[in-house]
Amino acid sequence: MIDWILKGLGAMLYWFSSWSGSYAIALLFYALIFKVLLSFFSIKQQKNQIAMAKLAPKMAVIREKYRGRTDAVTMRKQQEEMMELQRKEGYSPLSGCLPLLLQLPIIIMLYNVIQSPLSFLMNYPDELVINLWNLVHEGVEGFKAVTEIGAVKQIELIGLIKDSYASGIGAGALEHAYVAFDAFKEIPLADTIAALPNFDLWGLNLALTPSFNPISWLVVIPFIAAGFQWFTMFITRKLSGNSQMPAGGDDAQSQMSLKIMDLVMPLMTLFIAFGFSAMLGLYWIYQSILGIIQSLILHKLMPIPKYTEEELKAMRKAKKAEEKAQKNAIKAQPKYKSLHYIDEDDYEELPEIKTSNQGKKPMGGSGDRPEIKD
Repeated sequence: MIDWILKGLGAMLYWFSSWSGSYAIALLFYALIFKVLLSFFSIKQQKNQIAMAKLAPKMAVIREKYRGRTDAVTMRKQQEEMMELQRKEGYSPLSGCLPLLLQLPIIIMLYNVIQSPLSFLMNYPDELVINLWNLVHEGVEGFKAVTEIGAVKQIELIGLIKDSYASGIGAGALEHAYVAFDAFKEIPLADTIAALPNFDLWGLNLALTPSFNPISWLVVIPFIAAGFQWFTMFITRKLSGNSQMPAGGDDAQSQMSLKIMDLVMPLMTLFIAFGFSAMLGLYWIYQSILGIIQSLILHKLMPIPKYTEEELKAMRKAKKAEEKAQKNAIKAQPKYKSLHYIDEDDYEELPEIKTSNQGKKPMGGSGDRPEIKD
């Protein structure tokens, strides 16, 4: 089932590639289509941020109430109050995670299609892809033949196949590898090579992996991808305002956590982009640009409420006044004595017990009958 979905996505990407004449341009349309299709999840996240922004001032009041106290009992009490507030307001923190979890398998499938064009765009059998990879690396010092399709970098392989065919040295070996499969027996090798995706953009072969040895303009792509990753996070946080306030901890710790995230995520993007074809880095750039545009549009249509420091202080003051009024109301409530059970606590002093008919035995009894005076 998953394989059919991947091949369907590959067919769409191949159509974009054939129509535009460039795999790099096809990726832009591919990213745009899925950004529109997945906009439902982005709208859900925007609504979640709006709900969180409305809760943020009230949660800030709770944090202010427990500021400076870090013992386990106090922190647990703070967390309980926050959870109770979220429950009363009908907000669930998991509602923001669900859209991300639903998008994750879709994004993984998109990346698989992008990184495996021979399998999903060209419908090459796995055995043929492995044979071609081993063939173009034959004679390379230190190379070990692969046996698993996952070990093949297919975007890079397409560039190597084209180079091998263009040199004329490996054309015979390539033809022999292709005709071993029935689907290619009647197709001239020139037509087979021409049908492969075009990874050239402005004179750069984006099938290659960015590297400083030898250095080329491809090394710019990972840095641009990392830069856009940082800028996307910056814009998102800027537009979110108070909704990004954390659920616990003090502001200094929260700000430090956000700064670390701003640094780690772009560095991860930079590291990964240097380990794969430049085409993957280009796709990330497309996604970041489209994500920024989408964020600006959603912010315009569904603005997230923001609060100034003066408004937050006023809310804290009002919350404290409300809590004080509730405590005073509880203290002012009258205490009622039980009609069914007399307890010592119902009296400031115990009642005096006085016996009557002392020295006489009452009829029908053998002891004194006490008389209780209250």
